[in-house]
Amino acid sequence: MKNELTVNHKKNSFLFFLYLVGLSIIGFLATDMYLPAFDKMRLDLGTSKSNISATLSLFLAGYGIAQLLWGPISDKFGKPKTVLMGLSIFTISSLGIYFTHNVYLLLFLRLVQAIGVCAAAVSWQALVIERYPKDQTNKIFASIMPLVALSPALAPLMGAFLLNYFGWRSIFIALALIAILLIVYTLTIKDEKNAVQQDDQIKDSSLDNSYLSLLKSNKFLGNVLIYAMCSAGFFAWLTGSPFFLKELGYNESQIGLSFFPQTVAFLIGGYGYRALTSKIEGKKLLPYLLVIYSLSMVALYLITITITPTLTILLIPFCLMALANGACYPIVVSEALKSAAHNVGKAAAMQNTIQLGLCFMASGLVSLFSKDALLSTTIVMCGTIPLVYIGYKLSLKGKTA
Repeated sequence: MKNELTVNHKKNSFLFFLYLVGLSIIGFLATDMYLPAFDKMRLDLGTSKSNISATLSLFLAGYGIAQLLWGPISDKFGKPKTVLMGLSIFTISSLGIYFTHNVYLLLFLRLVQAIGVCAAAVSWQALVIERYPKDQTNKIFASIMPLVALSPALAPLMGAFLLNYFGWRSIFIALALIAILLIVYTLTIKDEKNAVQQDDQIKDSSLDNSYLSLLKSNKFLGNVLIYAMCSAGFFAWLTGSPFFLKELGYNESQIGLSFFPQTVAFLIGGYGYRALTSKIEGKKLLPYLLVIYSLSMVALYLITITITPTLTILLIPFCLMALANGACYPIVVSEALKSAAHNVGKAAAMQNTIQLGLCFMASGLVSLFSKDALLSTTIVMCGTIPLVYIGYKLSLKGKTA
């Protein structure tokens, strides 16, 4: 069985890798591709800006919470069937949006879209754990996660192109077509696991498979807390930067371009770590990355309270933080999911929900105190540091789910 899986995996490795990339980014495409079309949608549907904005808020809420529904389904019925169910729901709702002329129906269909696409978000991470040997999972995550970070930057550009040439409704047809391609490939996948993961599942079959058991696992919770808080620091910046850069005198074009260096830094971090996976163990590298993350946050705060900064001065420590996150994410995500190999669907769902929830809280705090956007942003970013180190201490205790 093990040899058969190894041969099959090598034969389809590149296609399967592209498939995992597709599953990992489709949720972000659904989130960001239609952003340039907000005003055209408002005019076409004869509604208010707040109603159109609510389609994004409702999607994000559904995307964060509904993952908890798909976790148990994926563990019970298998990842391929879960992807088929979820992406079928996503495809039907995307096509429904193409035909809708009512904003309230649009709101409902965006929620259904989010619920459906969650299946892909849960399953791709679980598939990495199930289909690859333990010593390769960090490398696979390090290959995919930088592309996930790149997708929010590229998605609005794709959406703007479709909007200009084919109208806003074509964006949802494009999303449906991407989902259909993923569904077609999913039909070729058998519900099988690598031999090591099967052995783990047999040994751990007597363990508690509930979400509560995951929260009782020091190793799982510690790594997830690192992932979530580093992400929250990132989201605090994404929320606050349009406000404080405007206050510092930068225009919309310059603000838009400011996202490019941090994306490149994240890519360098992710692929830099990927190149090092065969030379240094991720767990040994992690504390150094967390020190870089922390020093970057403190530097941003000190810059804020001592001088009136320029964009370049702010981007230097922030890009350093993005680089550290790019290398850190594959390590902690892999370690968290490997600690719950018998329960990996629920583990991925819980991990993503915690991450999105804490990112939402960080973003909300920055928005609440946006009157002094730069100071509130850097305070929230620094506030993640203690929780990052609590997560690191928990991860060292080693109790698995």
